[in-house]
Amino acid sequence: PPRSTLFPYTTLFRSVYTPYFETLMARTRAKNYDEKRAFILKQAVQLFAEQGFANSSISQLAERCGASKAWFYHYFNSKDAVLFEIFNEYTQRLVNVVRDVRKLELEPEAQFMEFLQRFMRIYESAQTTHFVLLYDLNRLGREQYEIIASRERTVVNELAAILDALSPDLLKHKPELRKPLAMTLMEIGRASCRERV
Repeated sequence: PPRSTLFPYTTLFRSVYTPYFETLMARTRAKNYDEKRAFILKQAVQLFAEQGFANSSISQLAERCGASKAWFYHYFNSKDAVLFEIFNEYTQRLVNVVRDVRKLELEPEAQFMEFLQRFMRIYESAQTTHFVLLYDLNRLGREQYEIIASRERTVVNELAAILDALSPDLLKHKPELRKPLAMTLMEIGRASCRERV
């Protein structure tokens, strides 16, 4: 039959059955779907840290997870997607921490100490992730790279604001050093965590 004749029936089919198929697909997602994704990310961080992102394959990652490539593709559509999600979760944690500290409205010194303590706890628990971030961030596509870089800038800017509140006259005559100082302090915190492990 001509397409024009079938059009009403096609529209009717979609309106009736599309919601059914969408529901069916949603039901096929396992209850522990998020846990499995988290498990893959954990294994991927270790693999990328050991071999580098470029030298790691989906087959190797699936094997490390004790599963098949088909199983892997149920959770991620590519190795690049895994890398981005690793950085996505990590940098969002950093942003959340610094914003949460700012919301506490503590006195400048207490705010600075709270910030350092929370950041050091993150670095202690995610050193491997940070290692991968340092070496493989440039593997991301342009849009994804900018998302991660933007979050890093947010953290540095927030820390610079905390330093301003802590010592308003510290960089009064050299405001251009605010961000470099903030970045230096963050790196000192990371180095301290590495030494303690």
